[in-house]
Amino acid sequence: MFIHYIILAHHFPTQLKKLVDRLNDENVYFYIHIDVTSNIQSFKELISHSNVIFLEKRENAMWGNFTIVQATLNGMNEVLKYGRGGFTILLSGQDYPLVSNQVIKRFFSTHLTYNFIDIKPIQEAWPDEYKVKIQTYYLNLTQKRGNALFIPYFLEIPLISFLKTIFHLMKHGTRQKNLRLCLQVLKLFKKRKSPTPDHYGGSQWWAFNHETLKMILNYVDEKPIFLNFHRYTYIPDEIFFHTIIKILADKNSEIKILPSLTYVNWKKLDYDFPAVFGTNDLDELTKAKENGKLFARKFEAHIDAGILDLLDEAAYLSDKQ
Repeated sequence: MFIHYIILAHHFPTQLKKLVDRLNDENVYFYIHIDVTSNIQSFKELISHSNVIFLEKRENAMWGNFTIVQATLNGMNEVLKYGRGGFTILLSGQDYPLVSNQVIKRFFSTHLTYNFIDIKPIQEAWPDEYKVKIQTYYLNLTQKRGNALFIPYFLEIPLISFLKTIFHLMKHGTRQKNLRLCLQVLKLFKKRKSPTPDHYGGSQWWAFNHETLKMILNYVDEKPIFLNFHRYTYIPDEIFFHTIIKILADKNSEIKILPSLTYVNWKKLDYDFPAVFGTNDLDELTKAKENGKLFARKFEAHIDAGILDLLDEAAYLSDKQ
């Protein structure tokens, strides 16, 4: 059985090399997307395995933007091009396995008909902001994280909000000499209509078997309206694939879904970022492994590389038992 890792990365080449070396094995392939704003050469100089493909089509994968979905689709299409079958797993360059390659392969070989992704109706996943995700246009004003604008329908907002939206679009568009950004003001007069009656969401990270991967890509090809709608969705990487696979599963009983295999702690910090794990978090990660997680994020080896060595040692000892 083949395992394909799509890895989204934009910095920390040495850490990415450690991740690839750790996961590298027979019948394992890597499809690495390096953000277009990063120097890809620094990654290629460190990572040169014959089973590693650096995606030629690169995106500016800004936080909250559709370009993250597009980068993922680029990787999925690259996997499909080779037609090897097996499982495709989406990781970031700051993920790391909690178990050995042997355990990963054994797990997927015994779950061939399953897919792993967190799915909830968006009303449950984001009760306070699901309407913003679906009913307004999300538009990046600059490449800086969070420097973006929500554009609602003009009849559904106060006059002052309407005027402020016009002001921000024109200010940034004029400053950047970007006529296209100025013209986005027209979205105020176009009520956003979803191409699907229901939306689902959850954690970005997933693992799909090959048949499901093909069905998702076929859906995207056949439903360009769905893709175009999500170009202006807030954080679409947590909605796009989730909604598609739920639509497909409702029509096809052979598509079975279980929770994501990647452990992320969103509750440890007081702000909306995942916790960065260090050596003091080994017990937490061990518990996540015992609860069925195969991977975790996120790690920063330049701050604490020891936790990665501890995970390697634990995986090695587990294999020997």
